[in-house]
Amino acid sequence: MGIEINMSIQSIAWIVAWLSSMTLAVAAESRPNVILVMTDDQGWAEVGFHGNEVLKTPNLDRFAAEGTELTNFYVSPMCTPTRSSLMTGRYHFRTGAHDTYIGRSNMNPEETTIAEVFADAGYRTGIFGKWHLGENFPMRAQDQGFQKVVVHGGGGIGQFADYPGNTYWDPTLQYNDTFKKAKGYCTDVFIDESIQFMKDSGEQPFFCYLPLNVPHSPFDVANEFRAEYDKQDLRDPNGRDWVAPIYGMITQFDGAFGRLLEAVEKMGLRENTIIIFMSDNGPNSTYFTAGLRAKKGSVYENGIRSPFVIQWPQTLDGGRKFDTPAMHIDLLPTLADACGIGLPADVKVDGESILGLLHGETQEFQQRYLFMQHNRANVPPKYENCMVRRGPWKVVGNRGGPTGFELYNIKQDPGETQDQSDKHPDMVKAFVREYETWFDDVTAQLRRNDGMPYPTELNPEQKLDFRFTWQDWWGDKTGWRPNNYGRWRMSNPGQIDRFDISIVPHRRHYGQAATVKFIWMDKTIVKEFDDVPTQVELTDIRLPKGTGFMEAQLHIDGKVHPVQEVRMRASTAKAK
Repeated sequence: MGIEINMSIQSIAWIVAWLSSMTLAVAAESRPNVILVMTDDQGWAEVGFHGNEVLKTPNLDRFAAEGTELTNFYVSPMCTPTRSSLMTGRYHFRTGAHDTYIGRSNMNPEETTIAEVFADAGYRTGIFGKWHLGENFPMRAQDQGFQKVVVHGGGGIGQFADYPGNTYWDPTLQYNDTFKKAKGYCTDVFIDESIQFMKDSGEQPFFCYLPLNVPHSPFDVANEFRAEYDKQDLRDPNGRDWVAPIYGMITQFDGAFGRLLEAVEKMGLRENTIIIFMSDNGPNSTYFTAGLRAKKGSVYENGIRSPFVIQWPQTLDGGRKFDTPAMHIDLLPTLADACGIGLPADVKVDGESILGLLHGETQEFQQRYLFMQHNRANVPPKYENCMVRRGPWKVVGNRGGPTGFELYNIKQDPGETQDQSDKHPDMVKAFVREYETWFDDVTAQLRRNDGMPYPTELNPEQKLDFRFTWQDWWGDKTGWRPNNYGRWRMSNPGQIDRFDISIVPHRRHYGQAATVKFIWMDKTIVKEFDDVPTQVELTDIRLPKGTGFMEAQLHIDGKVHPVQEVRMRASTAKAK
């Protein structure tokens, strides 16, 4: 006796769809969360677990003891390059964001970021702290895949691109498309916002990026955290008393980090959450370096080696250390691999997934070449401040030109005190050949464009004023001093008809007789003043479409002076 099955095609399709949705739901529930904590200017030796007997970091020490540590993990010598490489999995010269200021921190908006990869895979994404890859559309964090954004401006709280008047206490921060005055010390604010973000994510997996701005200058922290260090009269080799406040900032962060871990535990997420602690570059202070050479800005070990600890209790065994070299460019492919996310076919990364290394499979990573270079120039010069690492060996070029390279065995000589280039000239030549091929490849776009930054687009998707400061201007005479001068690269697609423009002169010129010129490509507006005001207003200005340069000039006694900043917004005047 048979059983008659009578199901419509629509019923079968519904069942298949239901089963598929259930499979995806289960997969989503099992996918790990990610918390990536990165401090700013905290050197490899500025933690207790690397032998610093003065600095107190009990929570970080316990996290390292219970986690997996990579003792030869490299970042860039400066912060923006590290951030662009971390976001994209690519060497920073490719991204356009290859230095910290004057237009060189604008990341190509066509780059695919780790936030975009995770958001497209169904993750909730948030950033809390320091972005430093572009201040205006389309280069802001919310334009590059982050759904929840709580950040300060520029490279540090209180810098030109930050909200005017900000300090580490009660800072005014950008919350997506609004500014809001926060309450408390900046580290606590960012930690608290990240914890709330995790709670608000519910059952949705999250990618939480915590690029904290401490212990970057200004060195400001409550006395209760620095008092013990002040008593010891700690000074760097130049006699500067930076050390006590820096150590106080790190100790304060250590307590906030412990609170973050406790919150994740209370939410029941610790087992299946990947938590990473690292820094963005070497230290400002060299009071204690654990024997490593140099500091921030250098490609010697203390400029580019970062503390790196990862915990993922559900998957990774704790209490382990590996000395196989790895880099920031590895994080995007590694985290995507760990979370079961395939990278889009058109996304080309320089890094590799080191998930196998984190599981203890170290041999396959020993023979790859890793590269690093940093220069304060629109177009990076070949052979200057560069390094190549492979296995235990490292070649350093710091004198320029195709000769004069140094060779160190980092395993035997981590302090880089014994140059072995004379003993192994063939090895040096082989490393330099690899470097030359790498340099020609990764700098090709920068060299074609003469290092020109990616333009800000005057797009109504940016709800806040467009704000231009010395952070993102560009040119041969740019800098952060009142005698410097630059231009801002702009694009106007024509979606906004007219603009209101505010020009803020430098305070040194207030009250002087001057001519103010606003230049937009081939359009120039001139205003004369017997006494320069604190703010010059141009209202209902039509700007031609196109891509080019904007300038704002102050002419006094026949000399051209820069202004402090320019702000632009859609005109509030009634359409005529």
